[in-house]
Amino acid sequence: MPESTIIALNISTLKCPVSFGGDFGILPLDAAPVPDVLSTSVKTKFYALLIPLAGTGELILDGNILEMRRGRVFFINYSQVLRLSASATFRGKLILFTRSFYNLIYTGNRKIKNDTAFSGLPAFSDFRRGDFADFLATVSDITTEASRQQALNRETVCLLLKVTMLKFIRASGGDNYIGFKTNRTLAYVEAFETLVNHNFRQLKRTSEYAEKLNITPNYLNSIVKDRLDLTAEQYIRNRVILEAERLLLNTSLSVTEISFDLGFSDKSHFGKYFRKATGHSPNRFRHKFVNGQ
Repeated sequence: MPESTIIALNISTLKCPVSFGGDFGILPLDAAPVPDVLSTSVKTKFYALLIPLAGTGELILDGNILEMRRGRVFFINYSQVLRLSASATFRGKLILFTRSFYNLIYTGNRKIKNDTAFSGLPAFSDFRRGDFADFLATVSDITTEASRQQALNRETVCLLLKVTMLKFIRASGGDNYIGFKTNRTLAYVEAFETLVNHNFRQLKRTSEYAEKLNITPNYLNSIVKDRLDLTAEQYIRNRVILEAERLLLNTSLSVTEISFDLGFSDKSHFGKYFRKATGHSPNRFRHKFVNGQ
């Protein structure tokens, strides 16, 4: 399927029975077939943990066919293309969360300081039986806490989510997990991600970020591609488009106002940039998702 026809999927679109707005959600997968929106190819605008509990099926992630079975937990990254196909007996759970939700609590610990620890994570981890039971216990705690209407439940869920991700990372390789190794390359990539998050409105070229990091654009592209499986330009564009989509779907700002907010010189430049990335004009994107047409 051409990329231009693949819709971008937000957490709010899935209408999770347990959720915190568009930042966090838990979606049970307890009935066949899987939700229609997940049975066609969609591009994620969130992180997710897919946890099969019974039955079998296939997760097609960026064109790779992965077998779903109990004890195998999948990590889904931003801007991946996914599709689910499950047996009639399949049961599972999706935990979905945004960068901002995961970064709600800063612990001071490098290994879990923010979502940059996810760089290079494998698509899935196979848990040993006892470890999987322990993992599910934490997932149950998240579900219980997220269902409560109590003070600080968002913060509590965020901390439990960090525990869940650490258990996933440990199952994928423990202390040898490359994302935990401190080296110059990883430091550059983390600094680049931070710079993009703070400056994407003003700076949209790889060379501008390379200059701030005192490295060449080619080297920046190489290390970002190695760590994130995206070019630096793609990473910058994805951040701009993510913010553009958020403003189009969640505010009443005009397209012209949004274009200026995102640092474009005019509406036309923004429109071309947005269409190249999504296959839709900003107005068409807003109409399609807000009105469901």
